[in-house]
Amino acid sequence: MIPLQNSEHAVPALAILDTTLREGEQFVRAHFTSEQRLELARRLDNFGVDIIEVPSPLVSPQTAADVRALAALGLRARVVAHVRCVAADVDSALAAGVSGVNLYFGTSPQLRSYSHGHTLDHVAAEAVHQVQHVLNAGLYVRFSAEDAFRTPLDDLLPLFDAVVAAGVNRIGMPDTVGIATPRLVAERIGIMRERYPDVGIEFHGHNDTGCAVANALAALEAGADCIDATVLGIGERNGITSLSGLVAGVFPRWPTLLERYDLLHLPALDQYVAGILAMPIPFNSPITGEAAFTHCAGVHTNAVLRMPGAYEALDPAPFGLMRRIDITSRLVGYHAIVARAEELGITMGNDAARAVTAQVKYLADAGRLTTAQVDAIIRAHAGHPSPQPPSKAMDKRRAEAHGNIE
Repeated sequence: MIPLQNSEHAVPALAILDTTLREGEQFVRAHFTSEQRLELARRLDNFGVDIIEVPSPLVSPQTAADVRALAALGLRARVVAHVRCVAADVDSALAAGVSGVNLYFGTSPQLRSYSHGHTLDHVAAEAVHQVQHVLNAGLYVRFSAEDAFRTPLDDLLPLFDAVVAAGVNRIGMPDTVGIATPRLVAERIGIMRERYPDVGIEFHGHNDTGCAVANALAALEAGADCIDATVLGIGERNGITSLSGLVAGVFPRWPTLLERYDLLHLPALDQYVAGILAMPIPFNSPITGEAAFTHCAGVHTNAVLRMPGAYEALDPAPFGLMRRIDITSRLVGYHAIVARAEELGITMGNDAARAVTAQVKYLADAGRLTTAQVDAIIRAHAGHPSPQPPSKAMDKRRAEAHGNIE
């Protein structure tokens, strides 16, 4: 894999916080049973995520029991509870045995006016109090300014000054409504990194405007050291940065950041959650989408057969996957037919290969063939090198290939 040429920005660290068990269950089609919560946590831990975020134990009685069970699994990942900056929430998290607490408080004018109704002075005072409370319990603590990218900097910076002075381990910059652009993310994360050089910075990006992965990469480049993700990107509304999308974005730019993660587990993670949701992995999901490493057009397949990187940003091998050359459409190229014949143990002459290509193109004008149908055409032409133009016989074969005649 050749690193991208625009990766000159040094990214010193990446911690992945997976919030499928918290943010992910806010997806309208999601519901995890207790067994599924535990199994998903184990799978995430096998992949190597650094932090697993779980809901507040106050969500429901079963959630409280599940949070205690998750905290007791003995995972390598840090299990942290995402709770409001309220004493009752924090105390419930501490009682559950988690190893950290992720505090949040709405800071934008919209949330201060229509969500909780508190002043910035109240937010700052309560945030400092609860940060100190968690630290006194000997646990990791992050404070997140909910809706940070619609919060004026003049409001945001004094609040972060206060929690940093109180000893918070990490500050969170969530794009709660997915309104940010990569440029805005880079500007704001850059300001935070310069102002708070000794504190971790976490980015949480929603995908309402389709920028979640791009914003996460901009945050990394600007100095964030922790990115929130979910399996398949599920979450409130349009979801957030997907784990596979984050990995796909980081892999060709800063591959050393992924060395401690077991990338072979990623496809099975996506498949597992898709199974719970009773929905397919989205076709455009990076890495794990059905056609992620499938090449179709003749110009593409010709180059990929010579050097895969010609039309691939990612090598499928580190993920335990394989590329596929599609030969079933009218876009098929001569070189793809030759390669398929070789896979079948057939050496085809130039004329025979071109005849197969012509026939497949003609038949596929009525719709895609199956691989088995193309293989049959290859075998039929083996030893018959003369090109055969479309004819009445070929019209009949096209009809037969698509089940139009008996």
